[in-house]
Amino acid sequence: MDEALANIVAFVEGRMSPVAFESLAYHDPNIEAVLANDPTLRPDTYIGANTHLFVIQQDFASPSGILNVHGAMTQFLERRGIAFTPTQSHAELHTHILAAQPKWLDIPMDWLTRNVLPAAAGRNGRVLRDWLRQQFLERFRCAGKPPKWIQNPDWPIGDSGPLVFMGQVQIPNYFHDEAAAYVFHDPATGRCETVIQVA
Repeated sequence: MDEALANIVAFVEGRMSPVAFESLAYHDPNIEAVLANDPTLRPDTYIGANTHLFVIQQDFASPSGILNVHGAMTQFLERRGIAFTPTQSHAELHTHILAAQPKWLDIPMDWLTRNVLPAAAGRNGRVLRDWLRQQFLERFRCAGKPPKWIQNPDWPIGDSGPLVFMGQVQIPNYFHDEAAAYVFHDPATGRCETVIQVA
């Protein structure tokens, strides 16, 4: 097995970090050549027509992006008939993040990666999920009840962290459909921000 394929296997098996694999994907011409030459890739899949382009377009700062790359590399090795034992750590982290979030939150993965996950060191499984849930509830605070979003959750995050949810107001007979205004307060600046959603 050549070095490029060995590095892909190392990433898929969890023996190479996502940061190290990202560097190879961008700077190693052998990795680029191997991934770009993927004749058995069907262009109608989520990966598209070029595996290398798919990989370098992903956000390696996000657990979702890493999971996308891991999935694409797993499929790549399967198409090549190369034996490997994939790590489940990326999928497990993503699952724990989703399970820990209340239904009224949809936390941006890049913010989560920068501001929460570095403090999760050594936690995994149920311990990680419970810790994440506690972190989310402490950081995304409500003055009363949490928001009942009409559309997807859209909680504003300021320079000092998530704003505090103050409440929501229904807006009847103004927009063409059901609407609500969600009011948030930034304790760091004293300013309020309003998010309006229309069904």
